[in-house]
Amino acid sequence: CNVSGFMFEVGGLMSSLYNCSLNIHSLAIVKYNKTDSYIRTKIEPFLHGVTIVISLAFGSAPLFTEGYNEFGPTCSTGSYYPPHCTGIEHGEVREGFEIQCGRGRDGPSTIVFAVGFFCLFFGSPTTVGVTLGMMYRHVSRQERRMGRYGGGALNHSAPQENINTTTAASVDGSYGITRMMRSSAASLKSAFGRLSSRSTSSQNNSKSRFVMIRARAYSTTFLLTYSWYMVIIVLGIAGVSPPPLALIYLGVIFAPLQGFWNLMIFMYPKVAKAKRSQGGN
Repeated sequence: CNVSGFMFEVGGLMSSLYNCSLNIHSLAIVKYNKTDSYIRTKIEPFLHGVTIVISLAFGSAPLFTEGYNEFGPTCSTGSYYPPHCTGIEHGEVREGFEIQCGRGRDGPSTIVFAVGFFCLFFGSPTTVGVTLGMMYRHVSRQERRMGRYGGGALNHSAPQENINTTTAASVDGSYGITRMMRSSAASLKSAFGRLSSRSTSSQNNSKSRFVMIRARAYSTTFLLTYSWYMVIIVLGIAGVSPPPLALIYLGVIFAPLQGFWNLMIFMYPKVAKAKRSQGGN
């Protein structure tokens, strides 16, 4: 039970915190335009360190204080009060059983449970929602600016006026022709500069939207994985114990699938790029 409970707590906390890290990583790219080298050397080590240290620390504490107990088909943190402990004082052992009733109530398992509850219900969903909102707002503003900029870039009235003015000023003499050639060259340089800038902005906007969509997909897998456990905890707080068996099965089925869905999300762009390079085959 200790091994199962340790893996359950560490895996749950680590999964929840890493989902937050994925969104923070995406936010650094979309909104703050951080380079890959900056993210790799500055942001990623911090995110990995915080996630691993917190998960191992809170998952290890109950191992030394008998904090992991059986709860139906799973082992987790919390006080041990199965049905046979009804009417038994805290710390006593009913005849025919080996584990004392109320085990884990006075140890750090209560703190571990509170931390896990906070991460699952408030910390992670809030972080995921806020970062997605910030990315969506930034991309929307970026697209609106691109729309206005693109419309202005297609306005040829200003270059035409310059050309007309230059032509009128250079009716006779080589000096007028030289001025016209210089003005034309400057106009072409300005036009190419606008086109290059517009192309770069369009590429940045496409990248930002792609990163935002990928972050939204990761967030969806997180909610799909842990929504069942959220319902189970809410029912437990409401006094519904044990929870419906269907919810337990759904939680057990979807929990390990999060890694599979994340792998699919990560590999999809690479597979699509490989297919395009092979002509769609």
